Amino acid sequence: MNASVIRLFLYQFVLVFGAFVIVYFFISKSQSGSVWFGGLIAVANVGLLVRCARRKTKSNMDAAKQALLVAYSCSATRFIAVSALFVLGMGILKLHPLAVLFGFVAGLIILLFPHTRKLIAN
Repeated sequence: MNASVIRLFLYQFVLVFGAFVIVYFFISKSQSGSVWFGGLIAVANVGLLVRCARRKTKSNMDAAKQALLVAYSCSATRFIAVSALFVLGMGILKLHPLAVLFGFVAGLIILLFPHTRKLIAN
């Protein structure tokens, strides 16, 4: 992992920590731990996104076909991973659903910042 990916995860940590503070002080102290699990789901999602963006290309395949294959496989992988983590958190661990979603959204807000593309691609 290089410095740009670590910086991206650090920004995510700061956003999830802000969501944690909001839930802890304004909603419920008992539900605030669930925010961290939602943030973990967002970190896993962005980690898979970074891995897919930096995937090596095969030289023996058509560029358009390869780009489409990579896009579909990465999307499917991220969808399955995020779904499984939500099932784990809300279904098996019985964490508070709203707090998990709040942490997940707070962690994904990093993707709205303009400099995020540079951090993912480098």
